[in-house]
Amino acid sequence: AFAWWPDLMAEHAETFFSLFAVDMDATVEAQPQDSWDNFPLFQLLNNYLRNDPYLCNGKFHKHIQEIFIPLVVRYIDLMESSIAQSIHKGFEQETWQPVKSITNNLPNVPLLKVPSLPLNLPQIPTFSAPSWMASLYDSTNGSATSEDLFWKLDALQMFVYDLHWPEPEFAQHLEQRLKLMASDMIEACVKSRTKIAFEAKLQKASKSTDFRIPPSICTMFNVLVDAKKQCTKLCVLDGGQEQQYHSKIDDLTEETFKEMISLLVSKLIAVLEGILSKLSRYDEGTLFSSILSFTVKTAAKYVDVPKPGMDLADTYISFVRQNQDILRDKVNEEVYIEKLFDQWYSSSMKVICVWLTDRLDLQLHIYQLKTLIRIVKKTYRDFRLQGVLEGTLNNKTYETIHNRLTVEEATASVTDGEELEGITMKDSDEEEG
Repeated sequence: AFAWWPDLMAEHAETFFSLFAVDMDATVEAQPQDSWDNFPLFQLLNNYLRNDPYLCNGKFHKHIQEIFIPLVVRYIDLMESSIAQSIHKGFEQETWQPVKSITNNLPNVPLLKVPSLPLNLPQIPTFSAPSWMASLYDSTNGSATSEDLFWKLDALQMFVYDLHWPEPEFAQHLEQRLKLMASDMIEACVKSRTKIAFEAKLQKASKSTDFRIPPSICTMFNVLVDAKKQCTKLCVLDGGQEQQYHSKIDDLTEETFKEMISLLVSKLIAVLEGILSKLSRYDEGTLFSSILSFTVKTAAKYVDVPKPGMDLADTYISFVRQNQDILRDKVNEEVYIEKLFDQWYSSSMKVICVWLTDRLDLQLHIYQLKTLIRIVKKTYRDFRLQGVLEGTLNNKTYETIHNRLTVEEATASVTDGEELEGITMKDSDEEEG
């Protein structure tokens, strides 16, 4: 008799639930379209039934699944559309200013309130983000729209997860759809929004030594950092397809990082090219150089003629240092800062080496020599202080530059020794500033 008892109780419960289902179905049908007040009822019943070994996947349990499947699908459809629209509008108005805490930047989020979720989210209204959100996002410096996107995707996935859908096939379908949604939206955020905005911002930037990397550029880098971190949570599927969406976004962010770093380095190198262009005026045999030499020699017979100073070199070094400090302070991922600095240093040395190679048959003007020695030595030291490794610092390009400037210095010391004013390529020269 005791062996039959659970079966008898289960049968009794199913009979009771069959009577209850009549009123439940009528109540659900009476709810306005797109009303989500029924979900707490599903969660309450489902949590009870799925934990009862005799009622789990029983007649009534399957009945409530049939009733709520269309509601869940409809809700996800609307949420996907709502998130896409709000993100589209958000990026159109995005200022790319960094945000420290998402709790100060969240707009309306159309999510529903479920008792077991720590979210105050009634039917498509405004809300105050829960206290636990601050701890997750205090360290971020992404944009308001990107952080809003990541939060909404995470909250939607949490909601579906907390439904604990009992039927494995449909539960897997829901998970796969949400992971695909997250993958597509993060891809759009990275590729169609952040990268395009980055390119537009750089195109408008100055090519002079007055250029300072704006906070918005650093914010765009941080959006990619956040996207890379978030995709490990939002795009990873359980089971055999766990790498399908995650790998796609991971590869995309890596490729976008490389492209953005190259674009920024190109902008920074354009400033150095401007400096070298000014030095080209002093090339031996040019009209400017001839006029300058004649004027100086003639005037020197009567008055003390001021010689070109180190303003050009010092201005460039200040430009490099201040932009290094901005990147170090504003970009949150050390790995990408190191890659950027490596590429910046290597490209700088390459440009200087090409400039010198074009003048193999010319002796450098004393002003060209002094300026280049100052720039090369300070650049080497500053990037070493920023963590660029010895293998990169002492590459073949740098050795070529070092040898050429050392030879030019030796030649100049014989003919114009006093005009070098103590500026030398020797390692012992560690002038301040």
